[in-house]
Amino acid sequence: MTMKSVATGVAAVGAIGAAAVGVTSAAFAPAGPAQVQLAAVGAPYGPALPQDPPPLPRAPGQNLPNPDQLSSLCNQATDPGVSYTTKTNLVENGISPDEGHVADHDLRKAYRDGKFPETFNVTNIAPAGPNAAQADVAIAGPKFAGPVTKHLAFISQGGNWILQHDSAIALIQAATG
Repeated sequence: MTMKSVATGVAAVGAIGAAAVGVTSAAFAPAGPAQVQLAAVGAPYGPALPQDPPPLPRAPGQNLPNPDQLSSLCNQATDPGVSYTTKTNLVENGISPDEGHVADHDLRKAYRDGKFPETFNVTNIAPAGPNAAQADVAIAGPKFAGPVTKHLAFISQGGNWILQHDSAIALIQAATG
């Protein structure tokens, strides 16, 4: 069998296949031996393969906070102009007077040192158990060499998101450090 007869046979099969899918005209030029090339091997047939992995499944009824909610919460918790006594509802199990006085002092000092206003960029929000979420929070401000990222935990209480206690302490330390 010659290369010309192979090319002619392939063209005939292609024409039959094209007619089967509704192509009404096709032009085929005879190919010489140097013009026959392998176009693809193992290419998928059918719809394109997905480019991104599917989202992780959430537990039934699991509502996660959005980045704006958590960023706003971080802003409220680190506001140097608001006393800790007003912020106790932002932290799981509240804030003890000792922790509150230290946090207020540190936040006021950071404000005087020019570290405010700060911004909070929240990413990678994921479930962390029943009524809980976790996220990466990048803290930036005028005196930061670069953003400081903390992995924080959040709790949903009565439909409102609050900071898990240890995460609140870590946030205050990062914001004032």
